[in-house]
Amino acid sequence: MRPALIRPATSDGEGEPKHLTVLILEDHPFQRRMLGRLILGLGHVAVVEASTGDEALEAVRRSDPDLVIADLETPGMDGITFLRMLSQEVASPRVVLTSAHDPSVLRSVDEMAKMYGLHVLGAIPKPVSLDALRGFLHEVRTHEAAKARQAKRGHAPADQYTPEEIGQAIANGEIIPWFQPKIEVASGRLAGVEALARWQHPSRGIVGPGAFIPVIETTPLIDELSKTMLTQALNWVKRWERAGLTVKVSVNLPGNALSDPALADRLAALVRGIGVEPSTLVIEVTETTVSRERALAIETLARLRLAGFGLSLDDYGTGYASMEMLKTMPVTEVKVDRRFVHGAATDAKATAVLASLLELASGLSLAAVAEGVETLEDLALLQALECPYAQGYVIAKPMSGDDLLSWAQQRERAEP
Repeated sequence: MRPALIRPATSDGEGEPKHLTVLILEDHPFQRRMLGRLILGLGHVAVVEASTGDEALEAVRRSDPDLVIADLETPGMDGITFLRMLSQEVASPRVVLTSAHDPSVLRSVDEMAKMYGLHVLGAIPKPVSLDALRGFLHEVRTHEAAKARQAKRGHAPADQYTPEEIGQAIANGEIIPWFQPKIEVASGRLAGVEALARWQHPSRGIVGPGAFIPVIETTPLIDELSKTMLTQALNWVKRWERAGLTVKVSVNLPGNALSDPALADRLAALVRGIGVEPSTLVIEVTETTVSRERALAIETLARLRLAGFGLSLDDYGTGYASMEMLKTMPVTEVKVDRRFVHGAATDAKATAVLASLLELASGLSLAAVAEGVETLEDLALLQALECPYAQGYVIAKPMSGDDLLSWAQQRERAEP
């Protein structure tokens, strides 16, 4: 059986949404037809059907779909094998996983697919709801629109920027911090911000860090970027203080930073020169940052704490070494990795893991920040688990320093 192509009667017009192609991998004919009709009913969509993994791969090569909805249980090549094969294809459609099995199986395959490098939008049980389909199509269209904007502006991938270009951008002050808010979960109040690098390219607009940091992370330029990010972020803290907003800022350090025994002294001199307190700066470190020269790293971390800086362990929960480091590192905060947060509200096992991570942090008297909070369901679960702090797109996306001040002032005025 060759994959069937169903074309909707509607046609594109000016100002209408872009047509998308959706591939349905489902072996049950009735369920496949019903799912196709639901999708067609949303408009501006073409549907391609496949009943086996082999047919679906053929359809991917022939139709280049924007979205694949894959059932895990199909005859011959099952959905799980199909995902592995799909990851080896040139095409890179978004993927939604479905199954009538235990949600834990879906979650495991979801993680597997992401490890293969697939863009997984969700893993949901059958029957797939109309609201879920509408949300997935909206997400795909949003992604396509962003790609079109980038192409129009001439954004280049990481390997098209040279270290010399990036070094010049740092020298010209084109790479600046944007700030993502962190809130108190219980009250909704602003509790801090994380500084994230953005390149204000003179011809390409705002360029994200994935396009330039990988190019320089093994060169001395990464230290120059770290210095300018720290300096600019602290200067923003000072400006916000003058405007009546007192907030802590978190900044990531490069992998070799903790190998410098003079780091604490240099940072102390920096905050004194700018005129802010050391406690307003939280240094974020990862397992990789610490493990390179562990004894020297712990010495540097101890000096930073004695100087009054905050210390945050990023990617908390992702490895045994991270757990081991909690016994010896003088951290004040842990950031719960997004993989334990987003979607946990719909999975009992994931909820239990998240609850245990938060309980451990509380038992160690560490502030826990949940990252990757993308839905109201994520936030509601964190409230139920009494997580102290949260950060994610459902709260606010990264923004400029001026926009952060406006956001914080509007939020404060809206409080009862």
